[in-house]
Amino acid sequence: MNNLFRLDHRGYIDAVTNHIPGWLHDITALVSAQMLERQENFGIRGPLFEIGVFAGRYFSLLIRSGANAGDQVFGLDTFQFVALPAVIDHHLNHIHQPGIVTLITGRSRDFSAADLMARLAAPPRFVSIDGSHEKDDVLWDLGLADALLHEEGIVAVDDFLNPLTLGVNEAVNLFFAAKRQLAPFAYVQNKLFLCRPDRALAERAVLEASIIDSAEPRAIAWREAAAKDKGNVEGRMFGAVFTLVV
Repeated sequence: MNNLFRLDHRGYIDAVTNHIPGWLHDITALVSAQMLERQENFGIRGPLFEIGVFAGRYFSLLIRSGANAGDQVFGLDTFQFVALPAVIDHHLNHIHQPGIVTLITGRSRDFSAADLMARLAAPPRFVSIDGSHEKDDVLWDLGLADALLHEEGIVAVDDFLNPLTLGVNEAVNLFFAAKRQLAPFAYVQNKLFLCRPDRALAERAVLEASIIDSAEPRAIAWREAAAKDKGNVEGRMFGAVFTLVV
């Protein structure tokens, strides 16, 4: 086992994740690591899958969880912005796990859910959507996540509510215009987190418990806002109430 994977969440993010090019708020990285750890601790098994690897910043969290649990980790990307050899050799070389990590070159819209399931071999317990931010592409990726996700899995949608990536917002709204088997349970600085509707309350409770125990500045600000009025830290959208960390 790579000793870096034995670091606590803060230590790993500081030592590994924050040194990889990309955009990821610390509180979002920490919350994601805690979600992944909970899956490991509760025996929720399955591959981890990211659409849009870029240099591998968020992907590094998935690799750590996959290595700790012995689960496969898949990344799909065109690798047009950061070439595949650079992703492995320059950014992930110290945590890349041959036999666990598989990187696939292509556009997500070139794959059906059946195509991907044949590669993943089991429903993924965590899906990160961070590829093309164009409306039609994000809508396709959300459909893939809905079709593939483990019954206790989590989906992270990057750049929701980012005014520079309005295609993501449009796609999410179009996706939830129809009845879906996903529901939002949290928005944490730039990422919208989804799960199966019957899991939303439980996922919210676990996330809020982790924030209550955290010494991170954003977590402290969340607790102060919640103490004044719980409505300050709740969002309402698509018929769901979800935890809001901004």
